[in-house]
Amino acid sequence: MLRKENKIQLLVLVLLSVIALWSRTVVSILFLSLGMALLFILDTLNTKNKVETIKEDVEMVKKEATVQADYAFDRTVQLINAIPSPLVYIDQRGDFEVSNQYFDQLIHVDAKSVYDVKIDSPIRQTLLDAFLNEKQFVRQVSYQDVEFQVLSIPFLTEKRRYNGCMLIFQDVTRILEGEKMQKRFIADASHELRTPIASIKGMVEILNRPGFNDVETLQEFLKQIEKENNRLDHIVEDLLLQSRLKSNTVYLEKTVFNLKQFFDGLIYERRQELHQANIKVVLNCPSNITVYADQFRLSQVFLNLFNNAINYAENGRIKIQCDTDDEHVHINFSDNGKGMEPDLIPHIFERFYRGEKDRSRENGGSGLGLAISKSIVEAHGGTINVSSTIDKGTTFTIKLTQN
Repeated sequence: MLRKENKIQLLVLVLLSVIALWSRTVVSILFLSLGMALLFILDTLNTKNKVETIKEDVEMVKKEATVQADYAFDRTVQLINAIPSPLVYIDQRGDFEVSNQYFDQLIHVDAKSVYDVKIDSPIRQTLLDAFLNEKQFVRQVSYQDVEFQVLSIPFLTEKRRYNGCMLIFQDVTRILEGEKMQKRFIADASHELRTPIASIKGMVEILNRPGFNDVETLQEFLKQIEKENNRLDHIVEDLLLQSRLKSNTVYLEKTVFNLKQFFDGLIYERRQELHQANIKVVLNCPSNITVYADQFRLSQVFLNLFNNAINYAENGRIKIQCDTDDEHVHINFSDNGKGMEPDLIPHIFERFYRGEKDRSRENGGSGLGLAISKSIVEAHGGTINVSSTIDKGTTFTIKLTQN
């Protein structure tokens, strides 16, 4: 379809052609000249309109490109700030071209380049090394009780010229602490397992000596081997239970049950050991208090506490006090034994931790009882805490859901 300007030009040409055919006079020549001039003017105007249209199209494209570029930049900034690790891009002059909020919080100053960071900061040295060496590296940096693994990536142009670098700081504090705990756990577990194994091995070697025929020693060793074997079995079972509790793979069969009846049953179950240790139990638990928990797992918790009290509070007393509020049951399990040193209390729930190692091993403990108790209580959504005073005793405070 012809545009308006083209239609006008076509009409003028037709008109001029008709005039030229009808007359060859001066007037016709004049009209022809005027027509040609008119055509030139119209063509010029048409060209100008085309130029204006092209300019408008270019401006529109520029605006759209600007909008898209702004949107892409905003999205990039959002993505960078969403990365939960300090991140910075350093250009070829050493300036911080791009950084996220976590990096700004890390350096604690309004720094614009690597040279603005505090001189005594290990972060500054890492930034300078990345900027000046122009090489990729991975480095561990300690800063304000946080362990960072720093990755530096250099950027190069198409002509392989250095164009800055990007650094990412990953907080690996928990990972390293987990590795330390795992190594310590393996070392402690190996030690705990090695002790009864070495004892059994030594007795077996004696029994296997040529000419050994001491019946009394044989019977004594067999009893001791059985005891050490049971201890090994206890340690392995506790290790497996602790692992399952930590990985949340222990199914809790929760029911609502009467707490006084629960403690009456535990006291009856431990009556012989309590009698031998000459320990009196005082139970102050209203008969109407109920608790929502796995009765078997909860019995493991309090049997561990009974065992500790029997081992460390001979000729003493155990007091169990139960109270409630609107939602929770509070249980205080106290003994009047030797108590603990203040520096031991923060470690009492750690695996294989023993206040009196020799005595604990003598009583056949695995070193996991309180760690397991804490894991069981926490699996119920409860809490367990301890307070202790030398020569006065120890109190464990447990909070559980009532219903």
